[in-house]
Amino acid sequence: MKMLGFLSQDAIVTDMKSAAKEDAIKELIQVLVEQGQVSADDQDAILKAVLDREAIGSTGLGDGIAIPHVKDCAQVEGLTGAFGRSSSGIQFDAIDGKPVHLVFLILGGPNTTEEHIQVLRKLAALRMNTHFLRFLRNAEDHQGLVDTIQEMAGSVA
Repeated sequence: MKMLGFLSQDAIVTDMKSAAKEDAIKELIQVLVEQGQVSADDQDAILKAVLDREAIGSTGLGDGIAIPHVKDCAQVEGLTGAFGRSSSGIQFDAIDGKPVHLVFLILGGPNTTEEHIQVLRKLAALRMNTHFLRFLRNAEDHQGLVDTIQEMAGSVA
């Protein structure tokens, strides 16, 4: 079962190693490859699609959160994604100029525009919930992150 409509428990990184935007996106795409959600042969094309979207405007939204995303990506079936947390922070060109600690990567395949918009809407609502962000930052382990996301995902329509 996917949380928030796009995220499986196995696609959560408790402590990201990356310090820069492109590396962080690569790290999360690699998790999706390892989970069989995207093909290893397609990871470069997916990375390019996400970075092309980032070139339009950074998805570093401030308050330590980024939501890089791409829709109508031919290399992806349906809607999928990954979540990563960084204790040291990632330089993500966020609108507030501060490092990002929470990254939700969303990949939408062809004909997933409506679902994509719904997921972004849910994440936007959750982003405004300071308890959600604090719980994600402070969760002690993988299961704590999963529990927080599952609990809070149920609180938004």
